[in-house]
Amino acid sequence: MAPVFAADVKNLSVTVSSGTQANAYGGYTIEEGASALQNALTLSGPAKVLKASAGGWSRWGNAEWNTLTIRLDEDGLLGPSDIVSGGVAESEGGGAAVHNTVYIESGTVEGTVEGGVAVGINGVGDGTGDVLSNQVTMSGGTVYSVFGGETGEGNANDNVVTIKGSAAVTGKSNAVYGGYTIDGNASGNIVNIEDDADIHGEIMGGYTRAGSLISGNKVNVTGGNVNENTVYGAYTETSLGFASAGSADVTNNEVAISGGSGVAEVYGGRSYSGLAQGNKVTISAASVSGNVYGAYTAYGDVLDNQAVIKGTGQAGSSDTNSVYAGFTNIGAAAGNILYIQDSAEIAGSAFAGYQGGFISSETVERNQVFMSGGSVGGDLTGGGSNNGGETLNNYVEITGGTVSGNVYSGFTDSADALENTLTVAGGRVEGSLFGGYSNTGTANENKLTFSAGTAGSDAYGGYAREGADGNEAVLSGTSVLEGNAAGGSSARGEASGNSLTIKENSEVKGDAAGGDVYMGTISKNIITI
Repeated sequence: MAPVFAADVKNLSVTVSSGTQANAYGGYTIEEGASALQNALTLSGPAKVLKASAGGWSRWGNAEWNTLTIRLDEDGLLGPSDIVSGGVAESEGGGAAVHNTVYIESGTVEGTVEGGVAVGINGVGDGTGDVLSNQVTMSGGTVYSVFGGETGEGNANDNVVTIKGSAAVTGKSNAVYGGYTIDGNASGNIVNIEDDADIHGEIMGGYTRAGSLISGNKVNVTGGNVNENTVYGAYTETSLGFASAGSADVTNNEVAISGGSGVAEVYGGRSYSGLAQGNKVTISAASVSGNVYGAYTAYGDVLDNQAVIKGTGQAGSSDTNSVYAGFTNIGAAAGNILYIQDSAEIAGSAFAGYQGGFISSETVERNQVFMSGGSVGGDLTGGGSNNGGETLNNYVEITGGTVSGNVYSGFTDSADALENTLTVAGGRVEGSLFGGYSNTGTANENKLTFSAGTAGSDAYGGYAREGADGNEAVLSGTSVLEGNAAGGSSARGEASGNSLTIKENSEVKGDAAGGDVYMGTISKNIITI
């Protein structure tokens, strides 16, 4: 005979407005096969709940479309709470928490609030079910931390957290998560920080420790104070202490900052050893005091990520802070794009694609910078490597703004710089211009075009230590160069086949050469004036 399961607990509504109790539920079931559906719990006035509060709770089934509303007065309190959630699904039946909602209007919650959560048996430990499309909307009150959806082994997808009004989150670390999972994937989660919200810990759109993918998560900061904490569109934990952790790919995640204050650092997506691709950071107003990363991975590739600094946005509080569209320690950096526009300010240096930290044989290629306004306090680089990567086919275009340092389309410390292109058609660069630059290798087939604006030092198509071949520099229009110009220049080795063209009203105040070498040979270089 087939088993007979209990009926779902559905459409129950409970209001607690006074007194003290251990637990409070809108709908609760421990029956096998029963789900908690469309139940509601309202906690108001001086009510106190010491342990669990949930709109709906199911041990064996799903928790769906349940609601918890909190509007406590100054005498009301939740906690120290085990669970405060719109919907709870225990792992006994592997149920999911779906479309549950928490509204917090006022009052104090001493613990964590979850829109939907999958928990272990009897609410202890982490659950196995998915948490999908849950929400927390907080317009007032105080909580320790907030999760849109939280699970141990399941997926955390499409959950939303909105913190606005005078709401405060007091947790000192990892305070706000859109979607959180230990072993599953986290995708499509959103966190919104608005108005006068007060956040005292880190913010993450999506998080996994040992899953394989974090994708399409977003954090929007339009107001509030983040109190010098870090904002992540997506984050996967480092491997320290967890053998399988930190390898998730982070793809198509985003952070947008258009208001508020107190953001320390920003990561569109961050992975320890996975791929970081298609992530984006946009800062259009307010300021970030530390580094900005469109994407970061310690031991993986960074591909096709973006950083956009525009409007009145400010990145960095000192010249040691930098902006990276894509950053990796060991891996390829390719196809990353940096935009600098309007009156934006970058305190330190800025890179489209960057490889730094450890020895790597991967290339840094096809990264691009487009600067039409604003300012950069340090160097500006299309593709850069400080650990052995070749820089190939990177591009920088400047049509306005000011760069206080040097500009490199391609920079490498210990490999070759090949086929990089720098175009300057406006603005001012206080330092030198380099199409391609290699500190210990060669610079070949790089190009500089300088047609308008001012450069305060030298200009080279290609510049290297061990040889410069086939590089080109064209100075034209109304460009003004305070220093020397050369198609290609090398400290030693050979400089051959390089060309320098100076035409129209371009002005070069220093020396001019098709190719030059400090200690080596010169051949077949051309200068045209």
